[in-house]
Amino acid sequence: MYGEFSMMKILFITSVNLASNPRLVKEVRLAVKSGFSVTVIQFRMGNWTDELTDELMQQFSSVRFIGLSAMRKPFLPWFLSSVMNKIFSLLPLDMLPSTLLSVAIGKRSLLLLQRLQTIQEKFDWVIAHNPAAFYPAKWFAKKRNAKLGIDVEDYHPGETTNPKLSTMMKKLMQQTLPAASYCSYAAPLIAAEVQRDIPAIKEPQFVILNGFDAVEFQSPVTNKKAALQLVWFSQHIDAGRGLEAIIPAVNQLYPAVELQLVGFLHESFARRFLQDKRGITIHAPLPQQDLHQLLAHCDVGLAADVPVNKNRELALTNKMLAYAQSGLLIVATTTASHMQFLEMGELDYRIVDGSSVSYRQIFEMLIEAKENIRQQAKSRYEKGRVFDALHLYRPLFDLLNNN
Repeated sequence: MYGEFSMMKILFITSVNLASNPRLVKEVRLAVKSGFSVTVIQFRMGNWTDELTDELMQQFSSVRFIGLSAMRKPFLPWFLSSVMNKIFSLLPLDMLPSTLLSVAIGKRSLLLLQRLQTIQEKFDWVIAHNPAAFYPAKWFAKKRNAKLGIDVEDYHPGETTNPKLSTMMKKLMQQTLPAASYCSYAAPLIAAEVQRDIPAIKEPQFVILNGFDAVEFQSPVTNKKAALQLVWFSQHIDAGRGLEAIIPAVNQLYPAVELQLVGFLHESFARRFLQDKRGITIHAPLPQQDLHQLLAHCDVGLAADVPVNKNRELALTNKMLAYAQSGLLIVATTTASHMQFLEMGELDYRIVDGSSVSYRQIFEMLIEAKENIRQQAKSRYEKGRVFDALHLYRPLFDLLNNN
């Protein structure tokens, strides 16, 4: 328990849902443990995340969930928000006040604003996740005289290579983040870049790595399969994530090595890259705790992100923390954020240049070292306990509890 403030009320606002936003799940869980009265506004997405979100919601019996639809039903709200999003995105940037700029960046921003106008309840804290929620959260916090918190999980201006969209995102953040009582960031390099863009952001600011609850992880199993077990997971199994180079290397080295892929498999990717490939097992998206249990049966975690934009260079993905907490040896590409995390955390890792040849060479070395890798797994697992979410989020929840 972080505190005994049972009457303190907190509203989380996201433009996606729980299954799409593990950071939100962790904050909701810790807010409940802290004795907050918690409300979450989120969306039905019309895809695989809805079922997982329903399962997650069952874990939070005391939380009030307000659900909006990101789908075409009901049609009129979807149609109006889509049209306005398109029109406003075409207007010159200097013609867009904050409200229209927010809708231009994300059509769900309008749906959030419309729903917030109907809420009369007062909250102590309003916390936004995802850019389309930044301005609606700012607007509602000001209207209800609540404190505002904003979580910046990615370097959002760097998620696109379109200069206009990047500038729009930066302007939205410049208009919203300085109004927050605190801002949190998912990686040190993201924090540094945002602070350069927006020096007016107030303190305190927190870097909170994407660690998970330590209780979700089990000690590495000792009766692993004979083949070296590789694992990669994400919300989507698709092109542009580095798998195109990994799969041929695995296929060439099978049966000495096997790859577990976890996520929503796109048919076009399967047709192009997975037909007749050996040694690869596909798992549909798993509940978070089930995924973390699966990692205990693996040896090597793959962080194959290709820096196709600035955000990919700066972001530190969930998988990196999950691998460390599971006791896996990590094979990673040389993004700036990967290198900073691996070196500062003194973790057991190998670096690849992202080519299939590089992966094959590393996998061959790891196959030879398999027994030693498995002998060191428990030690890596113990070292990974430092990334427990309870520890990482403590400074933030100390702030929430004391204000």
